[in-house]
Amino acid sequence: MFRVTKNLTLSIILLLSISSFYTQRAFCQDQVKNLTIGILYDAQVYKESKFIDILEKEVPAVMGSSYNVTFPDKYQLSSDWDNTKAKRHFQLLQTDKEVDVVICLGVLGSTIAVQQKNLVKPTLLWGIIDPKGQGVPLTEEGTTGINNLNFILTSSSLKTDIITFHDAIKYNKIAVLFDNYIHQVYSPAKPLDRIVEEIGVEYKSFGVGDDIDSLIAQVDTTYDAVYASFMFKLSNEKKRQLFEAFAEKGLYVFTAEGEEGVENGALVGLKTEDKYDIVARRIALNIESIFYENTNPKDLPVRVDYEEKIVLNASVAGQLSYLPKWNVIFNAEWVDALPDESEQLSLENVLDEAIAENMNYKASQYGVLSGDELRKVANSSLMPSINASMAGTWIDQPTADRAFGTRAERQLIGTLELQQVIYSEKVFVNARVQKYLQQSREAGNEQVMLDVVYQASIAYFNLLYAKTQVQITNRYLESTKRNLEIAQLRENVGYSGNSDVYRWQSNLVQSEQQVIDANLQERQQMLVLNNLLNRNMSSPIYVKDVELTDGIYGGLASEGMANLVNDPISLLIISDYVVDKAVIQRPVVQQYAAQMLAIQRQQSSDSRNRFIPEVALQGSYNRFLARGGSGTESITIPGGGTGLSPLDQNWSISVVASIPLFSGFQKARNYQKTKYDKLQLEAQQRQVNLDVEREVRGALYELASTSTNITNSREAMEAAQKNFEIVRDNYSKGRVSIIELIDAQNNAFESEQNAANAVYQFLQSSMKIQRAVGTFSLLQTDEERKQANEEVNELLKNIDR
Repeated sequence: MFRVTKNLTLSIILLLSISSFYTQRAFCQDQVKNLTIGILYDAQVYKESKFIDILEKEVPAVMGSSYNVTFPDKYQLSSDWDNTKAKRHFQLLQTDKEVDVVICLGVLGSTIAVQQKNLVKPTLLWGIIDPKGQGVPLTEEGTTGINNLNFILTSSSLKTDIITFHDAIKYNKIAVLFDNYIHQVYSPAKPLDRIVEEIGVEYKSFGVGDDIDSLIAQVDTTYDAVYASFMFKLSNEKKRQLFEAFAEKGLYVFTAEGEEGVENGALVGLKTEDKYDIVARRIALNIESIFYENTNPKDLPVRVDYEEKIVLNASVAGQLSYLPKWNVIFNAEWVDALPDESEQLSLENVLDEAIAENMNYKASQYGVLSGDELRKVANSSLMPSINASMAGTWIDQPTADRAFGTRAERQLIGTLELQQVIYSEKVFVNARVQKYLQQSREAGNEQVMLDVVYQASIAYFNLLYAKTQVQITNRYLESTKRNLEIAQLRENVGYSGNSDVYRWQSNLVQSEQQVIDANLQERQQMLVLNNLLNRNMSSPIYVKDVELTDGIYGGLASEGMANLVNDPISLLIISDYVVDKAVIQRPVVQQYAAQMLAIQRQQSSDSRNRFIPEVALQGSYNRFLARGGSGTESITIPGGGTGLSPLDQNWSISVVASIPLFSGFQKARNYQKTKYDKLQLEAQQRQVNLDVEREVRGALYELASTSTNITNSREAMEAAQKNFEIVRDNYSKGRVSIIELIDAQNNAFESEQNAANAVYQFLQSSMKIQRAVGTFSLLQTDEERKQANEEVNELLKNIDR
């Protein structure tokens, strides 16, 4: 009973306290107060920053209707890098009674504010580089401890930048660049001495003015790296010139200006998407605490933490041959990582390059050229053959004496011989068979080209899918980080214990590994495509994405084709149509058809060759070019009165017909072999036709499946994403457990992967059906595409009827 009464009493006290708080707040709302904020800028560049627009919206939003928050122009003062002017403006803001809060943006104004002994009104700074070095060491509670003073100390500071840079580069000597006015007002030697002592390197600081040539000369190659702080006075063009000069010297440059500095040519920097929003919100909350809760600025925390992301310049990294660790490569944001759109490969570019450069296709082309020479060799047997020869002989004298002048002891004879085939079944059949075999080789070469085109297109789509997986895993990683933040907030408010935090930290590590795996898979797909295109295997390759409306579905793979396979009847009709086309124009079918013509011609030749002789025309002409010794004198015929001189020349022409009467049954055996070869080829040809039909029908089934899967997977992805957002919101409010959120996130992740995969599977199916048919729409002429579309449209009309 006592415990119940005690609890009731505590509840009443709590309700009264809350009621009293809101009553006071409501009472304050009836009396609207003016809140004037004065800002001291180091230079006009601060005033023109988008941070000011955010701040001018954030403070009134936080303060509510109880305060009329204004930022009068007359209290927006710029010192223009002038120390005297800055001091004068700061005193004006401190002493003017209309100003309620003073904000200093920049190192100059912040340093002047710190040097003041007595601040008469709340003063908030964003420009403290090193608290201890600037004379404002923090208390154990992380506050300034100085009356009316508070400043913003972000997680990104000179110390963290220098140390992070050293962890990545391992430099031994670094040049640190500051804007001249920072270099003069605030000596950077104090914090730098302590920092470099920690990491054990040498350094020298430089003030940066308009003259960058002397700076470039001073920062020579004895330095390994350069840290470039904010250099407000330099234009972007001069920054680019400065960073390019350092890169040419082989110096690694870290920029404090984040992504903008990296875009100007620095190697690395850090960026935060919502840094200005976070800092503006902290300043607004500090002002709220000061005026609603009467908190002295000295007791407000100064540290503002936000997540930063590494930004790397891809072209500079390549120039310096800099390769960071895997987790940096895949988690960093890269500038200039992608070439211009004109340098990115489209599917058409990939196919053209594959046809021109693929080594398998080149080898096949050379094989066709070699085979064509065999055909020409076979045809050459049909042409006349003419041979010339010369023979010199020396025989013994007795033989010459008894030759009666037909053979001299020494003689040199020139001979010219002619031979022309009149009829030879072997010669004729060889010429015709080689012609058919060449047609078969050409069809085989066409099939190799289709295979290369198909392989290149699949590699292209696989690379696109891998690239999409990188994007999806990165989004999953960011989602996991967000869930970890929610879990930490839940722990702070008591919705859950630290087990949720540990679980999300574990998931975060796994998500980072998934990003690494996805990036490595993308690189593996680059290897495949580089191999097909005969490119340097280590070179990156960039491809354009493909949409379903890019017009790659001409002819048989048109979008109309996807509609034709929506129902069983349409699928049956289109299957018969496509099979009929495939068995006519598929190169592998044509290849076997040419081989069948060759073997049929060989069979008919083997049959006739047993009974028909070979007929040839032969002729010869001999001339004695020189004679000597015995046998060269005239011959006297017995009984005759005159002698006959040896002939200087002779010739002959003959027609020769020959037929082998018996060759050990060789002709019969050849005939039987050719008969069995034909039967074997007929079986192979039949099987090829069945394989083509199976491949075509299977490809159409796959096309039907993938075309419907696009819509279904997309709807599933949208539903899973909506469910994930609802579950995440409920998790942040303590309504569901971490198991339900993990399940929802995994489901959303998998559904997004499936949706992306469905698109690329449909694209691959469209290429598979084109390969099965034996033609690719991308390789067709406009006229051929038009004809194919007309045939498909006519088929559609027939189905409708």
